[in-house]
Amino acid sequence: MRTRRILVVAATVLAAGLFATTPASAGNWEETLLDPPPARIEAGVTYTFGYWILQHGSYPYRGGDLGPTALRATDAKGTIVDFPGVETRTAGHYSAEIVFPHDGEWTISSQHEVLMTDANVATVTVPGPVEISPSQMTERAPYEWGAVRPSFPPGSAALVEAPVVEKDVATRGHETAAPEPAGLPVWLVVGLGAVTIGFAFLLTRRYRRVNR
Repeated sequence: MRTRRILVVAATVLAAGLFATTPASAGNWEETLLDPPPARIEAGVTYTFGYWILQHGSYPYRGGDLGPTALRATDAKGTIVDFPGVETRTAGHYSAEIVFPHDGEWTISSQHEVLMTDANVATVTVPGPVEISPSQMTERAPYEWGAVRPSFPPGSAALVEAPVVEKDVATRGHETAAPEPAGLPVWLVVGLGAVTIGFAFLLTRRYRRVNR
């Protein structure tokens, strides 16, 4: 009976971790949007690429600090070059200094460690133009942007402006959106589950040895 109870507790802990993590991980994705790029790109020349990371393709990340971000360039041979981004004064907007080391066709993707990244931001032909990838978004959630806002790629739905609601003067400007739970990474939950089950197994063997 005691052995069975240990195994039940271990299974419950593992299941609870998976259920708590899966919905958050499944819902935490982003779309990366480039600012209008240079008309022509040459190898060995430094360019500044501005880009937006929009959670659910609609608004800056609401879970707190997104942490380091980067634009990743991958060529046809699998060569990878990461260009770290610097956060600007506008939430969700970053800039990166880009230098393509050689001629060829490069795919641009986004990099960070919180949301599911955007694997196909743009294609760059060096020497040649930057082709921003079409957006799959058909509708975007409302967000109250100021004068500085994202530039949307071909086929993209227009961003819906959040309605301006008059508030009491005493409370205006002090309300913020509640952060969305980021959840634990799936690999961490699986690892903790494996450790829990292994610990339960060791306890079971010890219990049987003592009660022989």
